[in-house]
Amino acid sequence: MNAILSLPRVNLGAWPTPLQPADQLSLELGCPLFIKREDMTGLGGGGNKARKLEFQLGQAKEDGATHIISTGAVQSNHAQLTAAAARKLGLQPHLVLSGQPDIYPHGNLYLDHLMNSELTFVSPPAGRPPLEVINEVMEQVAENITREGGKPCIIPEGGTDALGTVGYILAVEELVRQLSSYPFDSTRILIVVATGTCGTHAGLIAGASVIPNQFEIMGVSVSGNTEIKKVKTARIATETLKLAGYEKTIDAGQIWIEDGFIGNGYAAITEECRNAIHVAARCEGIFLDPVYTGKSMAALIHMGQTGQLSAYDAVVFLHTGGFPLLFNYGSAIL
Repeated sequence: MNAILSLPRVNLGAWPTPLQPADQLSLELGCPLFIKREDMTGLGGGGNKARKLEFQLGQAKEDGATHIISTGAVQSNHAQLTAAAARKLGLQPHLVLSGQPDIYPHGNLYLDHLMNSELTFVSPPAGRPPLEVINEVMEQVAENITREGGKPCIIPEGGTDALGTVGYILAVEELVRQLSSYPFDSTRILIVVATGTCGTHAGLIAGASVIPNQFEIMGVSVSGNTEIKKVKTARIATETLKLAGYEKTIDAGQIWIEDGFIGNGYAAITEECRNAIHVAARCEGIFLDPVYTGKSMAALIHMGQTGQLSAYDAVVFLHTGGFPLLFNYGSAIL
């Protein structure tokens, strides 16, 4: 842990984020449920990326960066939070977004405009890996900034690298402290998190591997190939542990990913997701999004309805944010 504390870091969030008992949802699930409110980090529209950005922008500041470049979909939570973090530190955000915007921006894209982010929209051609094209465009943007006398820093998609992911080792330590104040007869606890670019999931795995606990961690996939995600999650977790000073390897066989709630693909709302958003709002007054947390809650509700949660003393649902996305989907959720 000392290796993490020695890394450059800036203060972007309000820690610890709340761990809230969800009494009404617990009745729905048949198991005590706690919601870890990573949507209440206090940065931008809120969300889990703040923990990653504290370390990534800490390094950027130490390197003398003037511009922060990152990427994501047009409605990317990560991109919006990266822009907010950059503005908080007096840096210029430049977002390279995959896709084309609506005439009138909504949701996260509205907030990107509000922060006066520089925006580049890219529609990768068929036949080439989209992220490869996006990365090339980010490098071109960085070259232009350098030519104009600035110093750019590129943050990867989702903030997913070892430097950002160390923030979630600290999050596990924080969660263990919070749970210690609740009287459990035993401590078999399931943590549920949406899995997109795999960084948060990898950080939880890394943290749980070195901090005493009895956690099981289930990632709920929102897109892509599950076996590739397992390999990627294990690799990032291992790299993160190494950066944090631990000689420990995570294998893909240790990664649990539920992939039955993706639907037609990334950002495609499903009926189960829509229902989960309504259930969370009706039971707890908590708002989920249709891309990440709605799908992970849909998986959790299914497990509760089918009796799969009876083996656990409690469940912790990691609310990773995404509230602005509701305003992009509008009546499609109602």
